[in-house]
Amino acid sequence: MADLVLTNRGLLYVLPCFGIELGFGEKTVGQVCAERSISAPLLSLVCNLYTFENYTPDQEELGQIPIEGIVAYLQASHRNYLQVRMPRIIDAVLGLPGGEMLASFCEKYRQEAVAHFKYEEEVVFPYIGKLLNGEKPAYKISEYESKHSDIDGALEDLKNIIVKYLPKACTIDKSHPVLLELFAFEYDLRKHALLEETILIPLVERLDSERQVASDGMELTAREQEVLAELARGFSNKEVADKLYISTHTVISHRKNIMRKTGFKTAQGLTFYALHNGLISQDDFR
Repeated sequence: MADLVLTNRGLLYVLPCFGIELGFGEKTVGQVCAERSISAPLLSLVCNLYTFENYTPDQEELGQIPIEGIVAYLQASHRNYLQVRMPRIIDAVLGLPGGEMLASFCEKYRQEAVAHFKYEEEVVFPYIGKLLNGEKPAYKISEYESKHSDIDGALEDLKNIIVKYLPKACTIDKSHPVLLELFAFEYDLRKHALLEETILIPLVERLDSERQVASDGMELTAREQEVLAELARGFSNKEVADKLYISTHTVISHRKNIMRKTGFKTAQGLTFYALHNGLISQDDFR
């Protein structure tokens, strides 16, 4: 475990989000994880993501990663960013000579970060929790992907202002600690976003797809089963409508839902499905 930290000092920002403090002696990664009920594959993945610039896990590695573990890590990261890292950076920036000119800039950035993390905490993570519980929420992870915004652009601007435009009284010695913290935080946010975009989103998409496949064919309503049975017996849309005392338009709507849920698009396929699931019998064709 110590070798990981000595290889990449940036992991000092990662470990607290797993609830890991220093002082682990000669313990291995597996031992440290076992003591704290942490997924060793998840910790290894995050450490590799932060250590190697072009690291990409293979499918076997991804298959070992618990989605709930990623969410817990991201939530801990949010708390660390908002309660520890950002206040420390903002206080340091405002303490620079001429730093008061950055007060509104810092507050605007803080508000953007709060809104970004709030969306994840109140919308995205509860949606993932429902998926893991076997529910089928209306929200889709693709919505998160399209709305996922970068919040490190303001940090880039802040660095530029400090380097280019603060008064001469703001010497390199005075600004050096602040800039180091800004560079480290910017790097951390970039890796944080990478974890969400390249690991979390694909895993959730796969989970959502598996849930959909598992539920296909199990959600036909009683009316849809009736419509399917009559269609499988060879009746036309109008004949089914007349038999069930509904409109032809309603039959067509039910038919579309049945095809979507069962995955079958042809009359033969729907007939096979109806037979296989006991909605009709061979006697219906005699």
